Amino acid sequence: MSGYGSDTSITFPIHVDHDFVVDADGVSSIVTFLYAGDEDEATEVKVDLEGVVEDLCEFYGNIDGYQRLYTIAHEFSRMAEMLRASAGRIENSADAVEDLFNIIDE
Repeated sequence: MSGYGSDTSITFPIHVDHDFVVDADGVSSIVTFLYAGDEDEATEVKVDLEGVVEDLCEFYGNIDGYQRLYTIAHEFSRMAEMLRASAGRIENSADAVEDLFNIIDE
């Protein structure tokens, strides 16, 4: 790198969407889609969830960080319960029952 450069910044809008996917092999990933400016095509960034958790365990895996691991684990449990409750409401909905038994609305 040259010693004659200077710092600058570029500002432009970026829209960010996030998703969570589980592939056919059961590998969970956090997927982030980055839309720069008015672009319709996104740049996709995929991160393996297990790798993220392993990194958290390594980073906070000491006497100063173990409480943080408990907090993160609690949040994962809370989110899991939220997902289960939402899936249960959908599964038990009248529409699902009608579809299951092919009930015709008269």
